[in-house]
Amino acid sequence: MTCCFTGHRDLPAPDSEAYTKLLASLEAAVDDVIRMGCRRFIVGGAKGFDLLAGEWILARKKIDPSVTLSVYVPHRGQANAYSPADMLRYQRLKNDADEVLYLSETYHPGCMRERNARMVNDSSVCIAYVRRSRSGSAQTLKMAEAKGLTVLRI
Repeated sequence: MTCCFTGHRDLPAPDSEAYTKLLASLEAAVDDVIRMGCRRFIVGGAKGFDLLAGEWILARKKIDPSVTLSVYVPHRGQANAYSPADMLRYQRLKNDADEVLYLSETYHPGCMRERNARMVNDSSVCIAYVRRSRSGSAQTLKMAEAKGLTVLRI
């Protein structure tokens, strides 16, 4: 069983109550999905929620080595505009993942949507952190619901 993540690039401030709640919700959702039998997790490598979720899965791998992480990268230059701190997190995520799949060598219109569709198509569960209806994360959530994935909204 495979679970993908979708969520916004902007997260609450790390020292806020909202961030603490997000972490607790992420932990509970991952625990629930693992209890359902999921062992493979997919993130898209975007800054924000993707990096956070990927780091969470890598931490879980240390406790349960049967858990795996795949990073679906929409194009090789995805992180070119990341801050130095996010670039370091992104590189660490890719280095420690079990699989890194590059869907395109270069950016092209629609490559993010193609990545999101591939994650949904390769999954049976989706953990979603969606707060705005007009976003790529909201589109991915709609794709997951339309395909009949089990969706855990956090």
